[in-house]
Amino acid sequence: MAFSINLAVISGNATRDPELRYTPSGQAVCSFGVATNRSIKKNDQWENVPTFHNVVQWGKQAEFTSNNLKKGMKVTVTGRIDNRSYDAKDGTKKYISEIVADSVIFYSDRPSTQPADSPQSEPQPQAVPDVVEDIVIPDEMPF
Repeated sequence: MAFSINLAVISGNATRDPELRYTPSGQAVCSFGVATNRSIKKNDQWENVPTFHNVVQWGKQAEFTSNNLKKGMKVTVTGRIDNRSYDAKDGTKKYISEIVADSVIFYSDRPSTQPADSPQSEPQPQAVPDVVEDIVIPDEMPF
């Protein structure tokens, strides 16, 4: 078997508030968007070009993210890229790429206790607690 890696790490701003849903079996799933920027030089001037990413997170972490992440917050997402398809209401097949998040760290601008004329401190990261559910590890690993 060939070695392969599917790892995505992005850091940007949430483009919308998370949407929390539940599967028929009761599993929580949270969807949100993240915008990242890259700079390109155009006519001797630097210009930011945004890229928009769809992010999906599952389980207890999805519930935590849904309750704490807000549109515009800085966020770092680590996970894997997944491609899927679905049938649209008009009968056409649609394809989508998304990041399935293993961890989400968001940075909130907490109210400062510093005087108004003092420089503001950097936003503090909040890590989503690690939650591992229903993982079965076989006695013999295939590698």
